[in-house]
Amino acid sequence: MTKLHGEPHIRLLALLQAKNEERYLPGWLENIGGCVDGIVALDDGSSDSTAEILASSPKMLEIIRKSPGTTWNERANQMALLQAGRTHSADWFLCLDADERIESQFVERAQELLQQAEANGIQVYQFHLRDLWGDADHYRVDGIWGSKSVMRLFKNIPTHKRFGLRQLHRFWMPIEIVANLETVGRHSGLNIYHLSMMTAEDRWARVSKYEQLDPNHLYQRIGYRYLADETNLALQAIPERRGFSPRMDSLPYGSDNWLCVQDKSEQSG
Repeated sequence: MTKLHGEPHIRLLALLQAKNEERYLPGWLENIGGCVDGIVALDDGSSDSTAEILASSPKMLEIIRKSPGTTWNERANQMALLQAGRTHSADWFLCLDADERIESQFVERAQELLQQAEANGIQVYQFHLRDLWGDADHYRVDGIWGSKSVMRLFKNIPTHKRFGLRQLHRFWMPIEIVANLETVGRHSGLNIYHLSMMTAEDRWARVSKYEQLDPNHLYQRIGYRYLADETNLALQAIPERRGFSPRMDSLPYGSDNWLCVQDKSEQSG
C-alpha cells in the first residue's frame, strides 16, 4: 500500500480498481480530475504501465498494490478500496471503471448535486450507463441497452458497515443504502459512457472475460454472449453538450499515435 500525496478535507473521492488498464487510464484521470478532490486506486497486479500512470496523478492519495498473478476478486477489491477511502474521511465516493467516462456536465454540477443531497437526505445518485458502439459519438439504445443504469456516487456514512456477499456485478455501496433506495436514492439525469464496447474485438474480449469469471452464469442468468450480439441494433448520437472529455484514441499508452481528439458533441459553435 502506497500513500502518495498529502490531503486537505476530501469532499468527493474517486475509487478505482484496475488491472492492465494503461490504454484507458490517462483519459480516465483527465476525465475525473476536475471534479474530485482525490483518488484512491487499487492496482490488481498489473503487468503494464498501470501503476506508473496512477502514481503520476497529483490527485492520487493512495495506491493499493496486489501481486501479479492474483485472481480478479471484485468484491475484495471494492471492500479494500472502501476501507481505504474511509481512512481519508471522504464525504462522498465516486466509483468509475477505467473504461468509463462521466459526462462533462458532471464537472459543472458535482457540487450542486452534493449540496442538494445534503439538503434532501439523498445518499446515492444513479446514472444512465451508455455503451458506446462503433465510434465515440453513438451509444446503443435498443432493448436492455437503452435502460441500463448504475449507482456510482454515494455518501460515505461510517456507521454503514454491511456489504453484500455477491462476488460480481455488485453494488459498491453498503446494504443500508441499497435497502432504502426509494427514499435515499435519486437519478442524476447524467450519463456515464462505457468505452470498451465500441469495437467487435473489445466486445468479444468482454464476453471471454466474463465467461471465465462466471462460467455458470451465477451472477447473470442470461450469460454474456449478448454483449456481442447486434440483433435489432439501434444507435443514438450523443446529444450536443452531453459528451465527455477527453476524447482519446484506443491505442496503447505511449504510442506515437496516442492522441486526444476534439469532442465534437461538446462544441458550442
